[in-house]
Amino acid sequence: MAIPTKDDLEAAPEALLEGAYCSKVEDFFSPGSRDLIGRFLTNFTESLVITPTELVFSAKYQKRLNDAGRTMMNAVDKIATLQAKLKGESAAQRLRDLNTLISAGMKKVWDDDKDKPPPAITPEGFSGYCAGLKGTPVEKDYAVNRALTELLFSHKVWKDKVTVLVKILELTKGKDESRYVEQILSECLKSDPALDQMLGLCETLEERCNDLADLWKGEWKQRDTAHAAMTTIAQMIADGSAPNCKAAVEYSLLRTLANKMPLRSAEPEIEISALFDLFKRMWTGSTLIGGAKALTSLERRQARHLNKEGVTDLLRERKVLADRYAFLMQLTTVAVGQGNRATLKTFIDHYFGDKDFVPRVVAGQEPPVPKLQTLAGIHRALKASWLPDGDKQAFMTQVEAAQIQLLKNARLFEQIDKKGGGPAQKVLTLLDLCRKGTFIDGTNMDAVRQLLNTYLRDAGFLTDYLGTASGEEKERKMMLLSKTLASIGITI
Repeated sequence: MAIPTKDDLEAAPEALLEGAYCSKVEDFFSPGSRDLIGRFLTNFTESLVITPTELVFSAKYQKRLNDAGRTMMNAVDKIATLQAKLKGESAAQRLRDLNTLISAGMKKVWDDDKDKPPPAITPEGFSGYCAGLKGTPVEKDYAVNRALTELLFSHKVWKDKVTVLVKILELTKGKDESRYVEQILSECLKSDPALDQMLGLCETLEERCNDLADLWKGEWKQRDTAHAAMTTIAQMIADGSAPNCKAAVEYSLLRTLANKMPLRSAEPEIEISALFDLFKRMWTGSTLIGGAKALTSLERRQARHLNKEGVTDLLRERKVLADRYAFLMQLTTVAVGQGNRATLKTFIDHYFGDKDFVPRVVAGQEPPVPKLQTLAGIHRALKASWLPDGDKQAFMTQVEAAQIQLLKNARLFEQIDKKGGGPAQKVLTLLDLCRKGTFIDGTNMDAVRQLLNTYLRDAGFLTDYLGTASGEEKERKMMLLSKTLASIGITI
């Protein structure tokens, strides 16, 4: 788990602040405080295979932290600077206040561990221990978390820690004390090493992102490489009984997206498509998992490739000009975020704004039919694109004109007419081209329909088409012909 970068913090400052601004000693033990510890002392907690809760409520782990050089000092300095900025306070004063509160909180834990050490409880005895506690809610919370920390002390592997937490959750289902356990379990789900042990090692970041998205949506399916406890965790997230775990899964997904490694591949084309696939997967109804922060992260990742230099290189790999246009339009269908769309729009304006568009696209020694199909694909992409209506219509008109010119140059209809075979063969040839999306609907498709009607009215067409077919076979052939013709607007 990487410590958040400057960009990550600026993208989501409110998430770091909520419930985590300590103003009294009791706040040091709050879930918000533990959340900040999880974010800024990640490397330390994961080196010990502990959760933030275990660090906050254990004098033994806090001593290890104090012995770890400037680790705590650096973390506190970052937290104080961030909170002061968000609150409009003096960073130096916030740092002093925070150090005072932390020192007081740590002293309390050290004194309590010495004078009244936490009890040794079992999963089965957890509910009974909670029922016997007296005092204020704050005092009870403190005692419960100390007891859970002591229970987890002997579990030095993430999967063992998670297993015992899930066991306690099953024993406390529907009881108030389960919320303490679910909080600690959620902290485990924010750890990459823990996720590796629970979900199984992933070959690509995309696999991990897909797992986390499925968990959040309640669609995750157990598999052989995953730990058995994941079935229970997934069910709790799905039925809404583990809200902190669900929030932790979202956090882990956003953190994974912030990773610098490729999602699927170092190849730009593959990576661009992978990011769009994940973007679609992360939508549930009208909600994007992670909201604006997720969108920003996905857009930023794509922008590594969808920039001026990257798009130029990708287009240059296409030697046929029409293929460049087709690829450019393909990119528009997978672009995530307004920034990436704006980048592509500059290329679209440049390419489609060429005054010699038609002769440049039509030129070349390539076979006409594939190029006709490419132009038809570009036209469909333009029609379905997010471009402004005015630009869209102007560009579509240019593509139609290019296909008309290419049909003239290739004399495609004349070539079909001159080929051997009767009217049925010519109809089937044209229908096959239509089925493959060769012609742009409009003037060009009207010409095809006119030619088809000419062959269909030929006196020898039915004899040529049906041959010796009779009975059911004849009916089947006529039904197939009628259905195919109807798909392009011709009735017989």
